[in-house]
Amino acid sequence: MKWWQKLESWEIAMRKIVGVTFAASVLVCLVIGSLFLLNKSENPTNKFLLPNDYAGWVEVTFDQVDSASLKHEGNTIIFKVPPSGKINTSNTNVTGPMRFYYVDEKGTQKEIPTNVEMIHGVSTTSGTIGKADGKSEDIKEKLSFYVGTKEQWDQVRPSKER
Repeated sequence: MKWWQKLESWEIAMRKIVGVTFAASVLVCLVIGSLFLLNKSENPTNKFLLPNDYAGWVEVTFDQVDSASLKHEGNTIIFKVPPSGKINTSNTNVTGPMRFYYVDEKGTQKEIPTNVEMIHGVSTTSGTIGKADGKSEDIKEKLSFYVGTKEQWDQVRPSKER
């Protein structure tokens, strides 16, 4: 084999190495970029601030034109639950993990532990009601759940769930 043939073989090998290295670099950049975008578009956390020792139904009605919007803290939506348990908001419902906190009179938040069964009957409802005159009425989306011990839940839950 002559020296120029060896040089051509070496050049071909180097081109392959450079091509594979470039392709691997592009692939790594695509994977890292995808992971970044996936984490960036993560659904927000829904944080519910409940009056201290609250037990009862919570009902959030969305898309209420004359109601205030919910506060955002970073990627968290704040639901400040009044003693009535009812919230009306102009926001639309955005699914995401739910976290629950009791808030005392000083504003101190204490998270309800996930290993203690205190949140029951989580559901969303919406739809349309047909009327006798042929017209229909849209029912705005509602999120509802019960906060309380299992014993309290057993006393108030709808009979079809018992």
